[in-house]
Amino acid sequence: MSWTEVGLGLLIAVFTMLSGINDGGNLVGTYFSTPTVHPRLLLFGLILSVAAGPLLLGTRVSHTIAVEVVNFQHVPSWVLMMALFSAVVTLSVTWRMKIPTSVTLALAGGMLGAALGAGDARWISWLGILKILIGLIGSVSVGFCTALLLAVGFRHLLRRCRRVGLFADRMQSPSVIAQGLAYGANGQERAIGLAALWFMAVDRSQVYRMPWLAVVLPWLLWTIGLFVGGLYIAETVSGHVLRLRGVEAVTTQGAAALTVSAAALLGLPVSTTQTTDGSLFGTGTALNPYHVRWKTVVKFLQVWIWTLPVSVGIGFGSTWTIRRIHFG
Repeated sequence: MSWTEVGLGLLIAVFTMLSGINDGGNLVGTYFSTPTVHPRLLLFGLILSVAAGPLLLGTRVSHTIAVEVVNFQHVPSWVLMMALFSAVVTLSVTWRMKIPTSVTLALAGGMLGAALGAGDARWISWLGILKILIGLIGSVSVGFCTALLLAVGFRHLLRRCRRVGLFADRMQSPSVIAQGLAYGANGQERAIGLAALWFMAVDRSQVYRMPWLAVVLPWLLWTIGLFVGGLYIAETVSGHVLRLRGVEAVTTQGAAALTVSAAALLGLPVSTTQTTDGSLFGTGTALNPYHVRWKTVVKFLQVWIWTLPVSVGIGFGSTWTIRRIHFG
């Protein structure tokens, strides 16, 4: 095993744990803001459902990440290393800021910058880049609208039947499972696709395949990241945008799960973080816009906006530097 393959494996492991910190914290945060689910039950159900997501809903998104943005079946491994380095740096900064961002944007930006820095734009599939951008923008919009409609519907039902509130409280545990499955079939696919590429590099193969270890190892690393730093991120999400009760939590989580699951079935990589936050904004808007902490929302949006150009810049700069040093 070469130093490139060792370094690539380490970067994939760090990236996956950062995904657990960023995405796991964002998922957990919406539940921690409501007392209806016991924290241990929440974490146990979420972790198991994330593992089951790829098995039940497929791994279409992993293929999109691995070969449809930059075709890493035919690109040198060191270029993928620089793409991952860019994503890791970007995610580390947002973690220190305690603000969840789009891991998909950070990774796609790193891939795009690394390919450009390596001097061969032919590796880039602009259709794949467009696919990611459409998925990301669409998922936030759809999540917002779905949560808004669900929140309005539940509010009208509550006026007629108070038992709807009790029903919503009981739906908390199923909503944990639904969001975990959706994330496992979409957000987790980033790490699964990267792990599959690593196994290809180690085997000296150019055929994209999905060994079982490419599914299991990212799940274990994601879980470690969730416990190491995910709760740190959850502090920002939990109650800093909107204090949720049982009904509001169900509308937010349900809207995000529906949106992300639909995107996974279509093979569209989306940001579970952004979709969940978009659903949170939609729920807050439906209930009372004045109760939403819009300063925090603006802070989220600012981080999302600069994630892509920053990751592209880091990916380009690091790859261009390596190419100049080693290849002249």
